[in-house]
Amino acid sequence: MSGRTQPFGLFERMLAGRYLRAKRQHGGVALISVISVVAITLAVMALIITMSVMNGFRETLLSRILGVNGHVYVDVRSVPGVEIERMAALAREAPGVTHVTPIINSQALATHDGQAGGVLVRGIPRAELEQLSIVAANIRPGGGLQNFEGVESPSIIVGDRLAASLGVVENMAITILPPQGAATPFGLVPRSKPFLVGGIFSVGMAEFDSMLIYMPIEQARILFGRGDGADELEIRITNPDRTAPIIMDLQSRLPPGTFIYDWRARSQGLADALVVERNVMRLILMILVAIAALNIITGLIMLVKNKSRDIAILRTMGASKGSIMRVFFMASASLGLIGLSCGLLLGVGFCLFIEPIQNFLSSAFGFDIFPGTVYSLETLPARVEWGEVALISVFTILVTFVSTLATSWWAARFDPVESLRYE
Repeated sequence: MSGRTQPFGLFERMLAGRYLRAKRQHGGVALISVISVVAITLAVMALIITMSVMNGFRETLLSRILGVNGHVYVDVRSVPGVEIERMAALAREAPGVTHVTPIINSQALATHDGQAGGVLVRGIPRAELEQLSIVAANIRPGGGLQNFEGVESPSIIVGDRLAASLGVVENMAITILPPQGAATPFGLVPRSKPFLVGGIFSVGMAEFDSMLIYMPIEQARILFGRGDGADELEIRITNPDRTAPIIMDLQSRLPPGTFIYDWRARSQGLADALVVERNVMRLILMILVAIAALNIITGLIMLVKNKSRDIAILRTMGASKGSIMRVFFMASASLGLIGLSCGLLLGVGFCLFIEPIQNFLSSAFGFDIFPGTVYSLETLPARVEWGEVALISVFTILVTFVSTLATSWWAARFDPVESLRYE
C-alpha cells in the first residue's frame, strides 16, 4: 500500500474525511469537532473585530485631532506682530509645509442665562477657518461664517455639545470671561464681552464639540490682551507622521531659541496608549486562538484512541507511518481551516456593517452601547487592515497545524501488534 499511496493523495483524503464525518457509534468525535470549529471561529472573529475596531478608533481619533489641530507648532508668545509675519513667511518656504497661520489659544469661561462652562477659545482669521474643512463643512444649517471677521459685531462658532450645555442656538449671545483681568486703579477686575453665536459645528469628537470656540483673531487679541501678536504659528504639512524632518528644517530657518513642537507633544499620551492597548489586545486574543486550537488536540486524541484498531489494520496492510500521520493531520487540520474560514467571514462582515449593527443593538437594548462622551467619538469605528487579516490567518493556520502534528505523529507510532493483541 505504501508504494501505491501518494502523500496527501485521494486515499488519504478519503480516509481523513471518513474519520471526520464518522458518527459517535462508529468511533467518531463529531461533538468535539463541532466545539473545536466553533471555538476557533469565535476566537478568530473576536480577534478580527477587536483589531479592526482599534485600528478604526485610532485612525478616526487621530484624523479628528489632526483635522482640528495643526501638525507642527511654533511658539510666538511675546513676539511682535511684524516678526510673527516674517517667521510665518520663512516657515512657508520649508519643503512639505502646506499651510501656516497665526492663532491664539486660551482658556476662558463661557456663560449664558445662568449656565457656565470652561471653554477653549481659538482665535483664527476667517480665511484660515474656511480652509479648515472639518469645521467649516460641518457647521449646522442656519449658521455660517458670514460675520466671522472684523471688529464690528463679530460672531463666533461653537461646538454643538457646548451649545447644548449652555442652552444656546444661532443668533443668541454668549458672554466670555478671559482668565486675565483688566488693570484698574482698584486692581485687577474681571472683564467680559458678549459674542453672537454665528454657527454651531460638530466634528464628531466630544473633546472638541464640548469646549471649542472659534473667534476672529482680531477679537481674540482684544479679549485676551495680545496686542498685534499671537500665541502660536499653526503649521500643516503633507505627511503628519513625518514631523521630525520639518521641525529640523524650521529650526534652521527660524531665529535661534524658537520653541517648535508637533502634534504628538500635545497628544502623545493618547497616541501611546492606543498603540500599547492595541498590542496587548492582539497578544491576548492570539493566546485565545491558541487555546481554542487545543480543543482540536483533544478531539484528535479521542479519534486516535477510537480508531486504534483501524490504525493497526492499515499498518498490517502496508500503510506507512507517514501515511497514518497525514490521515489524522488532515482530519484535524481541516477543523482549524473550517473555523478560520467561518471566523474570517463573520469577523470581516461584522466590521463592514458595524454601524447598522451598533444602531440595532442600541435600539434593542435601549441604551447607547458606544456613548460619545466616554469614547470621544459618536460612532464605533472599524477599519479592516487586510495585512492584519492575513497575519491572523497565518497565525491560526500555524497554531492549528503545530497542535495537530504532535498528536498525528503519536498516532503514527501505534504498534499494530499491541493494538490487535486483545482483538
